[in-house]
Amino acid sequence: MLLMTTEQAHLQGLYHQLTTDITALTAQLAALTTEARTVQQQLSTDGHLDLGSYTETLDSFASIETNSRQIDTLNARYHTAEVRLEHARLLLPQAYFAKLDLDYGDSVPEAFYLGKVGYVDEHGTDLVYNWRAPVADTYYANRTGATSYQANGRTIPVTVLNRQQFIIDYDQLHQVIETQTAIGDPLLLAVLATDRSGGLQEITATIQQSQNAIIREAQHRVLLVDGVAGSGKTSVLLQRVAYQLYRHRQDWTPADILILTPNTAFSRYIRGVLPALGEAEPLTATYLKLMQAVGKRFGLTITSLAGNHLPQLAKLLARPSQVTPAGLNPTAYAQTASTDSLNKRLQAAWRWLQATRQLPADVATWLDWDQLAKQWQLSGLTAYDRLYLLICITNYQQTTTKGLFIDEAQDYDPDVWLMLTKLFSAAQVTIVGDHRQRLIGQAPDIAAFFDASVTLTLNTSYRATGAITQFFAQFAGDWTDLQAVQSIGKTPRTLPLADLENVLATLLPTMSQSIGLIAPTMSGAEKLARQFPTAQLLTPEAPKTVQPGLNILPLAVAKGLEFDHAIIYDWHATFYSEPQVGQNRRYVAASRGTKTLTLLT
Repeated sequence: MLLMTTEQAHLQGLYHQLTTDITALTAQLAALTTEARTVQQQLSTDGHLDLGSYTETLDSFASIETNSRQIDTLNARYHTAEVRLEHARLLLPQAYFAKLDLDYGDSVPEAFYLGKVGYVDEHGTDLVYNWRAPVADTYYANRTGATSYQANGRTIPVTVLNRQQFIIDYDQLHQVIETQTAIGDPLLLAVLATDRSGGLQEITATIQQSQNAIIREAQHRVLLVDGVAGSGKTSVLLQRVAYQLYRHRQDWTPADILILTPNTAFSRYIRGVLPALGEAEPLTATYLKLMQAVGKRFGLTITSLAGNHLPQLAKLLARPSQVTPAGLNPTAYAQTASTDSLNKRLQAAWRWLQATRQLPADVATWLDWDQLAKQWQLSGLTAYDRLYLLICITNYQQTTTKGLFIDEAQDYDPDVWLMLTKLFSAAQVTIVGDHRQRLIGQAPDIAAFFDASVTLTLNTSYRATGAITQFFAQFAGDWTDLQAVQSIGKTPRTLPLADLENVLATLLPTMSQSIGLIAPTMSGAEKLARQFPTAQLLTPEAPKTVQPGLNILPLAVAKGLEFDHAIIYDWHATFYSEPQVGQNRRYVAASRGTKTLTLLT
């Protein structure tokens, strides 16, 4: 009781400071804006140089320089106040979620309150520590007693005396959880019990030890994450984006980040997570959109990736070739060593043309593509093929992207990895997926495309009840160590297709929650949408996300999304019994629901 009273008093004190600061900072920003406008007007007036005499000219320059310095000072003060105001507003609903009592061995123990962003008072004193701060690693890493953390390249020894978690709603402290583990079950299960509608939510308060290891991994340029359905892969990916922005905050901005998503609907689903953590939205794009943007730089119009020959081209480029590629200046090709690979010879020829100022005016039509395809015994060279060749020849790279993050990686074919390794050879790359969620064809060995990488796994599923997790685990193949954390819940049920309307009727009282009616194909989803016109149809390019009520979508779009209640339409369709990936499809479909799962046959 004393602990609750003490922590409630601390919360109310901080909450009062936040509300007071929000009012004061809002007024301060308005005053700084007015002051800056006045100085700019003065600068405009003084900007007319008085050249009447040498002394008057110097005075004019001095006045302009003084006003310019004043503008710089005002901008710095404005930015500081703006950041503090943004952080105060972000923390108002939940000022912090955890407290650490640490003993550094040379003074009295220190208390650290952890929040989704850090917050300091007007004197620079830390009131809330950012969850991404080095000291927070001792909270997430499930270490008690004597331990250490890394900060600024140094190992800091420390003893964790106490760890507490809080359930907070604005200025009200609802629960204090004292725990010897990183995340107490009550807090985690309370979060997992919330309804699944709208976009994905940040998981700062409930990051698990295995997830924390992925988020903070800093030893490898390329990180691969293989995780079971419901293990929080996408959430971890986004938390890692936020962590990388914090870790590289002197050098990176959100503009330096690119997140590749499987479709537009998925991009919308994850929107809002990073702003909730105090970061601006980074660029998100589908792979096709990325190729279209890069293609424009070379004068190429990419409309499709189908029918490409990138794997064959990669092998051709790796071998020596004595024959001058069709359309290439023979003199340029003759400048290169005949024993070098075709790729090296083409790059050397390009550099020679550059040095002799003979580069083609239109690189898109530089080589004789049709003749080149015949020369290489290919059926033709698509615009996508040509783009790959030009990127290899010119050694073009997307150097403005410092961090590349790829979700649903198991769905990408070898051509994608061949292209990405060329475009982003200097970027830090994080790749997440589930090798059992491939819906079409065989998934490639992604690690084989990179010179060096590390693979971490997530085998605990947090999404669904124990009964649902046990059900979809039977289709998970070699995920033999798949674990669940939620209570058993309702057993999945199998009903006739004709019972669909009855099933939906029983879910009417829960229409504030999300219902996913998942069809095998897009055409099947469209047919169901005509049957239920008030439902929301989710397509690959739909500018929508999961909403309360009925959502209708094909399995390909459902992958990566989750619903309170999942209804799998036509469970016994041949689509789910396809020899190569039928089990994968059942695994994906059965793992979409968090509370109930209904199979219609």
